[in-house]
Amino acid sequence: MSQKQDVFNSFMDEFVKLDISQKNHEIIEKQKLIIAFLFKYATEHGIKYESIKSKEINDIMENKGTNEDYLEAMMVYTHNIEELIGLILNRGNYK
Repeated sequence: MSQKQDVFNSFMDEFVKLDISQKNHEIIEKQKLIIAFLFKYATEHGIKYESIKSKEINDIMENKGTNEDYLEAMMVYTHNIEELIGLILNRGNYK
């Protein structure tokens, strides 16, 4: 097994031990990191993108979100990821 796989397995061993709110937080943080990488790439290549936001993101940022809010925020972040990938792959011609 590769070192990369070993590190990931260790990460997952710890992740499964977290409670649901901690898992929600970790997933949101991963999505935000992916968006940051994609946005950086898009900006460096002259691709303009304005992120979509929602009230659920505000709720989870203030640590008052429900599990439902976390799921809805994950959908918003996933939509942003999808749009950014579309823009990047289509060199800004995504509609």
